[in-house]
Order: sequence, then C-alpha cells, then structure tokens
Amino acid sequence: MDSTQNYLLNLLIEIDTICKKYDIEYFIDYGTTLGAVRHEGFIPWDDDIDINMTEENYYKWVEACKKELDPSKRVYGDNRLDRDFPGTFGRYIDVESLRISSHFAFWKPICGQSIDVFYLLELPGDPVKKQEMIDLYFAYDEYANSSYRHYRYKNDAQMKLYNKFCRMEKFMGKERVLRKLEKQLFNKHYDDCDTYIVTSARKYGPSSIAPKELYDTVYYADFEGHKFPISGRYAEMLTYYYGDNWNFLPNEKKHHSKMSHSGISCDDYVSDYMRLIDEKSMKKERQKAKHILVEEGYKIGKYLDLVHEKLGELALMKIEKKIKENNIDLDSLLDPSSPEKLATLDSIFSDYYERQLHSSVYYWENYLDIGERYFYAAVFNLIYTRNNFSAANKILNIRIANGYQPDEKFKKLWDVVLTVRKIKAEMVYKNYDEAEKLICEAIEKYPYQKEVQLYALEIKVVKNDFEGAEKLLEELTPKYPDEYRLKKALGDIAFSRGDKETADKYYDDIMKNSNNGLLHLDIRKKRGA
Repeated sequence: MDSTQNYLLNLLIEIDTICKKYDIEYFIDYGTTLGAVRHEGFIPWDDDIDINMTEENYYKWVEACKKELDPSKRVYGDNRLDRDFPGTFGRYIDVESLRISSHFAFWKPICGQSIDVFYLLELPGDPVKKQEMIDLYFAYDEYANSSYRHYRYKNDAQMKLYNKFCRMEKFMGKERVLRKLEKQLFNKHYDDCDTYIVTSARKYGPSSIAPKELYDTVYYADFEGHKFPISGRYAEMLTYYYGDNWNFLPNEKKHHSKMSHSGISCDDYVSDYMRLIDEKSMKKERQKAKHILVEEGYKIGKYLDLVHEKLGELALMKIEKKIKENNIDLDSLLDPSSPEKLATLDSIFSDYYERQLHSSVYYWENYLDIGERYFYAAVFNLIYTRNNFSAANKILNIRIANGYQPDEKFKKLWDVVLTVRKIKAEMVYKNYDEAEKLICEAIEKYPYQKEVQLYALEIKVVKNDFEGAEKLLEELTPKYPDEYRLKKALGDIAFSRGDKETADKYYDDIMKNSNNGLLHLDIRKKRGA
C-alpha cells in the first residue's frame, strides 16, 4: 500500500469498529469490493474506499457517529446534517488530514481524507411507481446539492421535477422544499421491493440502481490482511456493476483525487484561502452556474438523441450495403460451428460496434437503431465470434433503456450469457460440484461457445482430471492459441505433478502478458503456498 491507501485502511478499520459496537451491518462496495476479490486488497492504483448499507442501518450509523466522533479529529458529512455538503450520500472525514478534489476544495470539512458512505433506498416493485420514485430521487439529488452536479443528462420527467423544485423554492424557501421531498423519499418500506437506489447517484442504471438480492447476504473477504464484509453475491454484483470482464485489469487506471496529503489539516488548508473569498457570494455564483449547466446538459441530451438517430441510420445503411455488395444470406451466417461464417458475420458489424460501444454513446444511453433482425445478429456475433459478453451486455442495456422488450428468440440467445455468468459465479465461489453440473449442461446446449469450452477445461483441472484436461487442450489449443486460460491449465497440471519449472514458465508468461486479474491472484497464491 502507498501512504494514502494505508491512511484509508485505518479509517475503514475505525468504521468497522463502530459498526461492530452498534450492530450496524455494512458492505465495502464498488471498487473496494473489486479490489477485495481481484487483489485481496486495494486495486493497486486506487485511492478510494466506498461502503454501503441499508437505509435502516444508515440511520443507526449516523446516530453512532454523533456519539463516537471527536469533531476535532473526525466529522461525518451528509446533506441532511449540513445543507452545504455536496452529496445526498455521506462521508466519514478525517479533518486532521488533507485530500484535495476539484469538486470539494472550498467546503471546510469535506477535503480531509475520507470514505464515502452510500445507502440503499427501497423502491416499489410496481414498474410505474418504481420509475416515479427513481425520477423523484434523481431530481431531488440534483436539487439538494448546492453546486455540484451528480447526474448530468436527465430525462424529461427528471428535468421537469428539477425545474418544479426551483420554482417552489421562490415561495417556500429551499429548506422547506427539501424537507417536503425528503418525506416522500426516505424511510419508506415496500413489501414488493426488488430494487434499491444506491445513493451514489452517478448515473441512471447500473451503479445507482441495484437488484435487492445483491445485498441480501454477507461474505467476509480478505482485504489487506483484514476481513471486511462484502456482498454475499459478489460475483454477480461485480458483473452487474462492472460487466462480465470485471476480473480483467483495465487499460485505463482511474484515480479520484488530484492530491492527497496527510501532514496538513483541512482546517489549515481551507482557512488559508477562504479568508480571501466572499463565501456567500461565491456560493451564490456557483448555484447560478449550476442551474445553467443542468439546463445545458438537458439540451445536450436532447441533441444527442437526434445525433444518434442519424448515426443509427448511417450504421444501418453500411450494414445493408455490405450484405448487398457481397450477396450475403445473413441467417446462414448464424452458425456457431463454422469459424468461416462467423468471420464473415463479424465483418458486417465492425463499424456498428465501434460507434455503439463508444463510451459517450453508452454513458448517455443513446442507441443506434439498426432494427430487430440486425440487432439480434450483432449480439449473436458478440457472444459467439468475439466472445465479448461485456459488449453484448452494454448493447442490450442501451436498447432496454430505450424501451426494448426482448422477445423469446432473443431470450434464448441471451441464455448463453446467463448460463456462463452462473458458471463463472460458482467457479469464483469455489462451488465446483455445482459448477461442473452447469458446465455439463452448457456443453450439451452450447458446445461451440468459447467460454463454455474454457470452463469445461478449467473444471477438469480443478477436479484433477488431468487426462481429460489434456485431451481437451489438444482440441482447444489450435482454435485459441493465444488464450492464457489454456496456458494456466497447462501450468496448473504441471504444478500438480510437481514439475515446478514447467509450471513457472507458463505462470511467468501469464503474469507478464495476461491482464486476467483472477489468474494473477491464483498464481501468486500457488507460489506463496
């Protein structure tokens, strides 16, 4: 750990101690859970810790902080405790240290080293009522923050509500408006609840809307030599938040803060420059700027709808042009047993993937409408040719966010993804008997899908069926010569037979050239055993 990570770990230990004392259930969450599972500690380049808890536990936590915290050392920030706090989630802050971020620089208690504390708001099961509460919360979240924008590009309902709250403020004052909204949003229980709003409120969809079942059970994971609670369904949770490739190390390494310094208190830092600033005037100007940005964001969102409508028309024209020029029978290409047909299929959709999977398109949930037939073929290709479940998942989520209801034909195709996810989860949990059962069933149904084949190999190695594994390796190696999971199987077989020299050759290659974090972790454990 670096000094910032070590500092944050000590804060997490403090939180854990308070929660145990007051019988408060919480989870480390998001990237912190990802680090626990993939690295058994911090993601190496991460400088952030997130925790989450149900709303009921959150109120117990707030009361515990009032009793336990020495305000000269630790404070707890929350918009309902301090209206200047820029978030509807909470933050456990060490005021004896300093952590600078462009969003929080001038708030006196905000810029110490800190841990974000999110909480889970129940949503009704009825789809119409659920969407009404989602829209109300996202509009409230934006309105409650005095200047920091959370959720940028809003739908029509959320923008209408936001403007309504601003109008109400002129007659009622902001505090009364907030209290009125908070009565509608908080301390609600629904017997049919199947979904939570997670108060990070970063965007509509995964990260701020989560299935309730993800937080029904607890598992204590290793994290930098300590045990901390994470979701008992952490494999499914990580897939939901980060996609099917969560176990892979990313090319882009995310950092949260511009500077962290543990030797200066945030009091000293803030008082040094705030004496030169008219705080009241500054906040007023930032509030005005915030309203302008929200309105501009809404207009940009509407403009992007039009842009991507045209991009969809362009993508459709290119697909149809390729099919016509090459006299292609599209339906005949949907054959997972033929690599040649799949290669032709892949060439048809390359431009569509490049545009639809661009981060800005996905972030704003605009989609390129290429029609039902081509959409099905494009997802089929991602599942069988590219073996890219994360991309398939993104495209499907974009489509669903724009009103798509998958038909039976598509559900049968999507069953491949759901089946592989179940297998992966059981393998991660080391429930090998259940995984083997699922793999045998999947091989019967989807014998040509790459992930299914690779898991069939992995379970043979795990079950010490080395003869069966070697036979399968002979079949798979010519098809996937660069697949590091095959090399891992070869290394594990050699390791189990006591041939450490051969195993190390495969392991060294994987550690140097593969970005599969779970393979790295398993190799480190084998070498440390």
